[in-house]
Amino acid sequence: MKRITKVLGTSIVAAALSLSVQANLLTDPGFESGAPGQPNPIPVPAGANGGWAVFNGATFSTAAAETGTWGISESEGVGANWNFEAPYQVSAGASAGAVYTLTADFKTPTGITETSPSWLPAIIQLTFFNAAGADLGTVETGGVGANAIHYMPTASWQTATVSATAPAGAVYISSYLAMQENASNTGVDVIYWDNANLVPEPTILALLTLALPAYLLRRKIG
Repeated sequence: MKRITKVLGTSIVAAALSLSVQANLLTDPGFESGAPGQPNPIPVPAGANGGWAVFNGATFSTAAAETGTWGISESEGVGANWNFEAPYQVSAGASAGAVYTLTADFKTPTGITETSPSWLPAIIQLTFFNAAGADLGTVETGGVGANAIHYMPTASWQTATVSATAPAGAVYISSYLAMQENASNTGVDVIYWDNANLVPEPTILALLTLALPAYLLRRKIG
């Protein structure tokens, strides 16, 4: 009986852990298509799950790959004045109240020459759209604008992360991997992005749904 309980308990734990290994909701997360899959702006709903659009200078580049062949390159000229450039895409399947996490790897091959060190030019952000494509923002931002996290890139690859909760009416998730400088840069600065991942966070209820039967069966067998 103890062996049966142990095996069953191990299986339940493995199943529970598998909830944290969610499928990536992004299309072309490693940019290996080599080109945008959507125009800018992305049409909703037709463009949902259709891949990346790029704007304001962001480009697909073989020089920017961390793995594979392609990545995203973003470049700002001397004194770039708040130019927000990024690839972004719209993913279907948002559920109100659910938390989604976007990660991506980034680095700078040039260094960052800003003389105002308080500004961090690498930006990863999430927002949500309703069925008509209107921006609903996030729960964290009170429904106004995207939830954005800023980073300072270095010469080594590192991982940027942002999480956001879908508000009421959310149908689509919009993911951005951006660069923006504050006009203080004295040189041409470049940021690379690669290997993006967008997943829903597992809920406590889902974990309990798996764990509770094992607990009850163990009590019955014991």
